[in-house]
Amino acid sequence: MGDGRNMGGVFLAFLAGGVVGTILGIMLAPSSGEETRRKLKATSLEARDKALEKVESVKSEATELVERGKEKAAGVKSQVQAAVDAGKDAYTQKKSELMPESEEG
Repeated sequence: MGDGRNMGGVFLAFLAGGVVGTILGIMLAPSSGEETRRKLKATSLEARDKALEKVESVKSEATELVERGKEKAAGVKSQVQAAVDAGKDAYTQKKSELMPESEEG
């Protein structure tokens, strides 16, 4: 799980660096104010779309991890229950073997 958070942080840093670099490049490029505003708007919309895509991807991966965790937990639970039942059966069997029939009642 730590790797997923680290990758998300790396992606966000990369995305933020790209946005800042693009904005600085647009602002420093020789063009009219109207043209610069248009480019800034287009760049910000593109960055927003990419961020939303990443959020959806992370949500999907998280949901998948939760489901796999639930499946694994259910498997472990059934194994533990089977072991407990086997222990109870062994105890009952051993108890009946060790106790004479006259003492059982």
